[in-house]
Amino acid sequence: MGRIVRSIIAASLIVLIAPAPASWAARHGRRSHRATATATRTATRTPTATATPTPTASPTPTLVVAENAITASDAESAGTLPPMPYDPTVVQYVDPGMPTPEPPSLGPTPSPTPTPTPAAKKDPKMVALTPGQIAYRATRDASYIDPINWSVTIWKKRHQLIVYYKGRLFKTYHAVFGRSFDPGTKLWEGDRRTPEGVYAIIEKHQSRRWLCFLKLNYPNEIDRRRYEQLRDGGIVPAEDGSPIGAGGRIGIHGTDNPILNKGNVNWTTGCISVENQIIVELNKLLPVGTVVIIKP
Repeated sequence: MGRIVRSIIAASLIVLIAPAPASWAARHGRRSHRATATATRTATRTPTATATPTPTASPTPTLVVAENAITASDAESAGTLPPMPYDPTVVQYVDPGMPTPEPPSLGPTPSPTPTPTPAAKKDPKMVALTPGQIAYRATRDASYIDPINWSVTIWKKRHQLIVYYKGRLFKTYHAVFGRSFDPGTKLWEGDRRTPEGVYAIIEKHQSRRWLCFLKLNYPNEIDRRRYEQLRDGGIVPAEDGSPIGAGGRIGIHGTDNPILNKGNVNWTTGCISVENQIIVELNKLLPVGTVVIIKP
């Protein structure tokens, strides 16, 4: 009985372990092939994402440091800097085994001739002030309008009109005078000479022709006495049977002939003429009562 049971169990195991029939395998194989094809078509319809290539990082150079090397900061802290690298454009290489060549002897070296430096042009605004101008700028009271602190000296031959303030040179101006060819002082009216002597400014006023007119007290006492002697001696010329007068209206004024003034041409009938910008300046500076000395 036991043998029969063991035989049945063994037969059952053989049936279970034996391979499936060809028809079953073929049937199930076709189903597997269809599933694979369907999966392939589905995979074909699905868009495939394009992968962006990742840039490859450049390899970082590795600094190779000698075993006994020191940094520049360490050397600077220690007080000893490493030697500078050789630069052939700065230092010429000389083989230590070769003697240093000596330059040929050409005698004493001549000293170089200094190149003359051109003189710098003076800026008119940077010209040094005169002692009178310094004193004028330092004045803090009303003394600048006191005629006792001003004086004028005129040199006819030099064409100069020199102004002084408190006894110090203030400024030198250019001037022209009467157009007479005879030298000397003025003797009578119409002789076209500029007076010589000591005078004073007795009046200042504006003028259409001369801009400003600084009238002098000509004739002074000396001029009157000289004139009377000449008149009594019959030297003064007569006009309409009578001797002409001593003259008057002598002063310092501007010009309506600037070209003649710049050319040192004496063209007035006896007055002192300066350029227009000068007469404006003198009119502001010189108070009435200022002494004016006229020299040959």
